[in-house]
Amino acid sequence: MSKCFGKTGMTTKLKTFLLVATSLCAPATAFAQSDEIIVSARKKAENIQDVPISVSVLDGEKLAEMNVRNLDQIGGLIPNVVTAGGGQGDTTFSIRGLSTTSNNPGFEGGIGLYIDEVYIGKQYAFVTPLLDVGRLEVLRGPQGTLFGRNTIGGVINMVTANPSDEFEASARAIIGNYDYVSGAFRISGPVADTGIKASVSGQVIKRDGYLKDFARDADYNNEDSINFRFKAIAPIGERIQATVALDYYEDKNVEGISDIRSGALEPLDPYPLTDRMIGTDYAASGRRDAVGGYVRFDADMGFADLVSISALRRHRIKGILDQDFSVADISYTGRKQDQHQISQELRLQSKADSPISYLAGFYYYAEEIDAMTIANLGVDVLGSPETAYTIANIDADTYAFFGAAEMAITDMLTIGGGIRYTHESKELALDQVLSPGAFLVQFLGIAIPISDFSDDVSEGAVSGNAYINLKPTDNIMAYASYSRGYKAGGFNATIIGTTPSDLAFDAEFVNSYEVGFKTSWADNRLRFNAAAFYIDYTDKQEQSNVATFFIVDNAAAAEVKGFEVELFAEPAEDFTITAGAGYTDATYDKYPACSIDGSFNPVSCSGNRLQNAPKWTASVAARYAHPLTASTKGFIGGDLSYRGDAFVNVTNDPGYLHEARTLVNGRLGIEASDGSWSASIWAKNIFDEEAQEFSFDFLGTDYAYLNPPRTFGGEVSVKF
Repeated sequence: MSKCFGKTGMTTKLKTFLLVATSLCAPATAFAQSDEIIVSARKKAENIQDVPISVSVLDGEKLAEMNVRNLDQIGGLIPNVVTAGGGQGDTTFSIRGLSTTSNNPGFEGGIGLYIDEVYIGKQYAFVTPLLDVGRLEVLRGPQGTLFGRNTIGGVINMVTANPSDEFEASARAIIGNYDYVSGAFRISGPVADTGIKASVSGQVIKRDGYLKDFARDADYNNEDSINFRFKAIAPIGERIQATVALDYYEDKNVEGISDIRSGALEPLDPYPLTDRMIGTDYAASGRRDAVGGYVRFDADMGFADLVSISALRRHRIKGILDQDFSVADISYTGRKQDQHQISQELRLQSKADSPISYLAGFYYYAEEIDAMTIANLGVDVLGSPETAYTIANIDADTYAFFGAAEMAITDMLTIGGGIRYTHESKELALDQVLSPGAFLVQFLGIAIPISDFSDDVSEGAVSGNAYINLKPTDNIMAYASYSRGYKAGGFNATIIGTTPSDLAFDAEFVNSYEVGFKTSWADNRLRFNAAAFYIDYTDKQEQSNVATFFIVDNAAAAEVKGFEVELFAEPAEDFTITAGAGYTDATYDKYPACSIDGSFNPVSCSGNRLQNAPKWTASVAARYAHPLTASTKGFIGGDLSYRGDAFVNVTNDPGYLHEARTLVNGRLGIEASDGSWSASIWAKNIFDEEAQEFSFDFLGTDYAYLNPPRTFGGEVSVKF
């Protein structure tokens, strides 16, 4: 008989979850070896257990089972990976304590998103549906050697599904509370007898907002999106394969709307936070869209493979919101950004059976950003409105040369490493305009007139890595690695309240050290992996408070240390368990003058924890299916995730936290044994846990942004 484990000392929610999971334990029978997980974390296909990187994978089927429909929902499912809402059109992503929390168009994130190896240049484009995803790989730590720019904290590598060899079609429909409606389809297969395979997929999501506006009969923090994806693969002769892909995404989500928690404007909002009610005097709006495509050629050169990836993309966002979140006319803010990017990667890499594995390549990236930021003071401040507009144009060019190699010293010992040289140049043109007669925004230090200001950055840097692998058996691998990471400098290209002499800030650097092991047992039905790390940041780019505005500077040095552990178990056929936990201790070694106090004296943040960096994250998930008839199976699944509390700002004010929270999700359904159809009911945040994901102060009033409430619904899917 299979064994179930005790639950002494666990929380009530964890007990409840495990009670459901372990009650499904069934007599163990012989069944097939579990499949290997193949990843492309090092630009080649290999078993995840052979990769000397702390990497986690969620495949498309697993994401669907857990009802994870958007990238911003992966937080808490992967150790030391955190997401938090509260931004206007943005979600904060954090890997091993590193995050980027600024809407400044001249400030780039330290976590890179790649879709089919194409870099996505703006953080607001991270909030994308997981449509037609084959797998999602999350690589922790600096990945600049092979992936390049702005991957100092890690990489999210989304690999879309390839077209199938035979005709396939599928469709899915979901309904839920808050008037949630979603529909998706996929058609895939060969195109007549041409040798070409193609797929097309689409998805529509609509949901009312969680936050209701009692003054405007509106709702916010909603979903309203549409997404399409096309992919075709064609042989060109016997040695070349071409891949063409296109995608489009659009949403009209009104996000980043917070609620009054306490303070000066509390009398204007009679509802407590838990009622999720707000009153505003200004109609908030939002829109985000992305369109792009790439052409990839894979050529067999005989002695090696040649890969070329050419991509063109455009990302846009615009939104405006009531900044005081009340019925008073005090302030509104808005932004508009339009980003164009092109990229080209060319690399030569060895065959899979080569005695020395190598890769060498060239990368080019260029982007142009047109941005406008708006800050307004309303009539209830001084009797007449005042508005500041910052208009910025940023041009950037990047090129890089890189190479990597790996060699077996003995049957058990392998060494490897790589190096990359990157050169980046950026130019800024900025104007800041005030409405006629405006003086209070100048008096308060919010904004001043700036005309025809320009600045530029040109810099080069070397990054790289080295590692050693020890594999005493086929099922055990241990490794130690060193990585040097680099993130380019940029500009303060948003509202600024002083005469600028230099709006640029320099690059930041990191040295990362990691040790780990990966093991698999029982015909790959049990896997246990662990990694420990130490990261040292220098010239860390941070956003600091200066008077009444924010500015980014190379102000800090920081260190991060911690570990991750992950477990996969398949104790019986159709019964899987996954679990993981992460610990991160992220502190500023040196961060003087990070803010100012009420007397305008500098405040030091040395010794403080990094923002958006919880110490503990953990998750556990289980799924069990059992035959009901000869052609059907019933299934039940659930997952629990925990995220510890984290500070919203660098000053570590305990009044402003990403509050700790434990979420439990579940699913119950019936499916065809051959996978041709399924029907299920689902619930997310079953216990209706409420936590403040974001909180802040504005002009004497405290505001908070709550995590999504309990949601539930049903789903039907079919496959042909």
